[in-house]
Amino acid sequence: MVMGFKYKKWIDFLNESEDSQEEYQINFIFSLDNSKSIDRTEIVKFIRGIENVTTVRKIKEISRSEQSSVIEYSIRFVLPHGSNSKVYVNRELRPALKGIPGLSISKQKGIERVGYGF
Repeated sequence: MVMGFKYKKWIDFLNESEDSQEEYQINFIFSLDNSKSIDRTEIVKFIRGIENVTTVRKIKEISRSEQSSVIEYSIRFVLPHGSNSKVYVNRELRPALKGIPGLSISKQKGIERVGYGF
């Protein structure tokens, strides 16, 4: 019985397609502490390393000083069809972002679904 269950899960995994996922986009305005030993490229790599994140794109630089930079970034992520994007953002994305050294969230803009599952 256990082998049959594992086989079914493996078949389901192989048959899963991108159509069973939905893609979302959310914009954040981040404040980056320039005194930290981490640079913007490393921060973007950390963001891309967060589970389900697919793309990180700089929208615009709002301000810059010796101490900090304020930049708007767009983050795209995928979730299984029917998942609640707000739950993902509040329970996984925001806590992971807060754990990045030198990065703080100044403002979160709305979540938009940009790709649909069938």
